[in-house]
Formats: sequence, C-alpha cells, structure tokens
Amino acid sequence: MDLSENVFRVLDKIDQRDNLTQRQLARESGVSLGQVNYVLQSFLEKGLIKIRAFHKSPNKAVYAYLLTPKGIEIKSKAAVNFVVSKLEEYYQLQTKLYEKLALIVKSGHSRAIFVGPEIVYSFVDAIIKKNSLQLVLTGTCLKWEELKQYKPESFDMILLFDANAEGIQTVTENTGIPKEKFMYLW
Repeated sequence: MDLSENVFRVLDKIDQRDNLTQRQLARESGVSLGQVNYVLQSFLEKGLIKIRAFHKSPNKAVYAYLLTPKGIEIKSKAAVNFVVSKLEEYYQLQTKLYEKLALIVKSGHSRAIFVGPEIVYSFVDAIIKKNSLQLVLTGTCLKWEELKQYKPESFDMILLFDANAEGIQTVTENTGIPKEKFMYLW
C-alpha cells in the first residue's frame, strides 16, 4: 500500500475519533470526500479497518471506523513516512531560503525589514543566524502599510514574503520607499 500523506491523515483521524461520517472524515483530515471513500474501501479490503454502524447516532450515515492491529501497524509506518517527507521538505525549503538570503548579502545588503507572517520571519531569522549570514532583520511587519513606522536609515532593503495584490508600484507610491529596495522572498 502506498503510505501517502492522505493515508496517514485518514488513519490518524480514525485513530483519534472513530465515529465520523465520511464527510466529517474528509473535512477533518483535509482529504477530498471521493478520496476518503476510496481510501476507506481500500483499508477495508486490506483489513486495516472494521466498519460498524454507529447505533447511538440518530444520523445513520455515521459509522464506527475501527483500526485493526494491521491498521495500527500501517498507520505507524505511514506516520514515519509522513514525518520523513515533511523533514525533507523543510530542509529543501531551508536550503532554498539560504541560497536566496546569501544572494541578498552578496548583492551588498545587510539590513532588512521583513514583511510577512511572524512564523516565516522567525524561520528566516533562524536561517540567517544558523549560517552566520551578514544580514540583520531590523524589523518586521505583517503588512506593507506598517512600513511607515520604520526610519529609512534603519534598512537597506525590504524582504517581502509574497507578492501582494497591489504590487510594488502601489507600495512605493504609498510609502515613498523606492522600488529598488524591495525584494520578494520567493
């Protein structure tokens, strides 16, 4: 059986809560309803789950999905694969960001303001520190409108997490910061 992320998510939800409709299982696992149906049929054929009508529920579409010992073993293997794949993604992302940040430093920038989510700011800052890059994040804000709080001499570039709907032209017009000081993280 392919131990994909979807297999892990569905098995994990069944393990956490056994009385769900397929629609609830799809919503809670983040897997499409059609795929949940397919995966459940596959689990049943392979002996990973048992399905029983949930008698206490007035909703007859609610079933008790119970993991078998084989299902628990497969969930464990799927969890390992899931964690390994997420760590691989994490390290690839870390490498990609390091390369981008190293190019920023190489181009002569040393003080940046980060515009984007706090969790991404922390991740970028950790990469800078881990690799001893000569780049300091002098500030952070969630939205470009908050850039007005920073003095122009406190930064030599602005690192944008994503392309906003307005575009850099709109941002430069509203902040007075030259467009040359903006760079997208991606």
